[in-house]
Amino acid sequence: MRQLPILFAPLAVVGLLSTARPAAATVIFSDNFNSENGGVEAFNYVGFANWGVSDGTVDIIGNFGFFDLYPGNGMYVDLDGSTGDAGILTSTSLFGPGSYVLSFNLAGSARGDSNTVIVRFGGVDISGGGITLGSAAPFSPPISLSFTAGAPGQISFENLGGDNVGLILDNVTLDQVPEPGSLLLLGGG
Repeated sequence: MRQLPILFAPLAVVGLLSTARPAAATVIFSDNFNSENGGVEAFNYVGFANWGVSDGTVDIIGNFGFFDLYPGNGMYVDLDGSTGDAGILTSTSLFGPGSYVLSFNLAGSARGDSNTVIVRFGGVDISGGGITLGSAAPFSPPISLSFTAGAPGQISFENLGGDNVGLILDNVTLDQVPEPGSLLLLGGG
C-alpha cells in the first residue's frame, strides 16, 4: 500500500456536539449553495461556483422546487445525483498546511433510506470512517471536524452508495485555527 504524503493529526472529531467556532479562528471558505444555478433546482449539476464533481453526479435542490425536502433552507446538495452513481463533491480551492475546523450541516435523504458520507481533506478521511444518517434525520446542528494538515489539500464529500438518494449537504465553512505559538504572540501584543 502506498503511503500518502499528507500528514494528519486529528485534534478531535467533535461531531454534533459543537456549534461554536474556536477562539481566534478565521473563516477562509464558506458556501451555502443558495446562489447556485440562479436558485433553481438542477439534476446532475456540474456548474458549482466553488466545487467540482467527479466519479458520478450530485443534484442541487431546494428553494421551493419539487425536491425542496427541507423548506426554508434555500438551496442544498443531494450528494447522490440522479444517475445511480454518487459523485464526489470537491472544493476547487486548495488549502495549505495548518490546523482547521470544517463545519457543515447534513440531513437525511427524506426518501426512505440511510446513507453514509465520507469527508476528506487532501484525500484523507477526516470523518472517522464516515457520517451515517437515517432518511428522516433533520438538518443537523453544524457538524465540526477539527484536524491538522501537513500538506495542501482540498475538501471533499463522498456519499457512499448509488441509488439516486443521498444525504443532503448545506452551509460548508472552513476555519483556519492559529498554531498555539501564534496565539501566544497575539495574546502578548
